[in-house]
Amino acid sequence: MILRILSGIAGVVVFLIALVFSLGAAIAAPVGMLLVRRWTARHNRRSSAVASLFGAVLATSAAAACLLLVVFALAPRPTTEDLVKAARENQQQPVVKMPDWYTKAFPQTARTDSATQQLIRSPGFMTVTLVMGGAFTALLLGGIGGTLGWCGSRLFRIAWVGRAADQAVA
Repeated sequence: MILRILSGIAGVVVFLIALVFSLGAAIAAPVGMLLVRRWTARHNRRSSAVASLFGAVLATSAAAACLLLVVFALAPRPTTEDLVKAARENQQQPVVKMPDWYTKAFPQTARTDSATQQLIRSPGFMTVTLVMGGAFTALLLGGIGGTLGWCGSRLFRIAWVGRAADQAVA
């Protein structure tokens, strides 16, 4: 009985930590675990802890991606004047040059400097960078929140049933 009470308390604490670190996306971890359990039952397979963990991380990553999309959609947009002003300020700043010793050691850097500047100023490059950054952020939040949410759910399971879900009853 003490183990069940302690695992319930630990489950609450771990799940709250998961919610904080994943910005609330960890709420999808039990849903992912449930979907994996239903999928394995439908295919006459036994659900494993690794499959359950994978489902929790995947569902939390998807929830984090949706959360980031909502935040991006609701973020205030800069006006056209702000964009033009920022572009002018960026063009007026001097271009940073590599030190002389670096260009002597690596002569190819002097040639790629202008290409790098053009790439950085390209709106398509910035869009791809923003999308990739968002995807990696969603995966990071999903990995942290999904793993902690899975741990919290497993502790809840021990508190509720008295044993882990993977332990077979003889």
